[in-house]
Amino acid sequence: MRVSDWGEYVHGIAAQMALYRESARRLCELAGLRPGMAVVDLGAGTGLAGLAALELVPEGLELVVVEPNPSLLAAARARIGDRAGAYHTVDPVAAADLVPGKVDRVICNLALLSFRDPEGVLRAWRNRIKPTGRFCFSLSGTYFNVLRDQVTPQYVFIQELHRQGLLPRGLPSVERLPNQRSVEGTLKGAGYKPARYEVQEIPTARPETEPGGELYNLMRIHPALPGKDHRDAVERTLAALPAAAPAIASRGARWQVVHFVAQPALTPEELLLERFGGGPPG
Repeated sequence: MRVSDWGEYVHGIAAQMALYRESARRLCELAGLRPGMAVVDLGAGTGLAGLAALELVPEGLELVVVEPNPSLLAAARARIGDRAGAYHTVDPVAAADLVPGKVDRVICNLALLSFRDPEGVLRAWRNRIKPTGRFCFSLSGTYFNVLRDQVTPQYVFIQELHRQGLLPRGLPSVERLPNQRSVEGTLKGAGYKPARYEVQEIPTARPETEPGGELYNLMRIHPALPGKDHRDAVERTLAALPAAAPAIASRGARWQVVHFVAQPALTPEELLLERFGGGPPG
């Protein structure tokens, strides 16, 4: 497969991938969406989370779609169409300055750790979320070692990519990934209250057929992938999929996703407004 076809390929298979489809729907359910809310689908990829949000709230949302990869954003636009009010192909931190006013929800489905500076993203959006709003994001079980006794397809696949030297320089090894404490510490440092979270097991008959979804995130990762160039690295990663599939199947791997719902912690000014002014705005 040519890398130039990758966006079209992901667009074609994403709706059939239980991992992304079911995770997007559950994340939007936990977000508590209501008609007319201002919602940002951050790191939208091919638009599955934005589409799930619109399906859950048929009365309509003020939806903004943000995806730094132009190929994936084009796929999201094809999936969602004019039901979104705006599409932005920019860095997720810079996108916070493009959204007018404050938003009710930011949803980020299986994308946060693919950004160059996840904590910076959380900080940037903290001031764009209403005091009553939420930043809702999900991490695959691979990235949350409270599930380390649960072998996930992503975990096996990433082990294989590390073994072959195909992952970008600077990524943590599979033994040094976030846990509950580190995630909560990151949220606190970015200005959020302790998050509530839920573990979701994704049912799928053949999990070994779906690890290609990890490449969906490799399209965004910086610094540059190893190899002659980005294209070469992604093509070599695609070539690694067949070898990983038997290992995934033999280890009885199961898909796991952890969903987080975080509310901004009130600033001193907002605390004063809440105490003496009848509550925070929004």
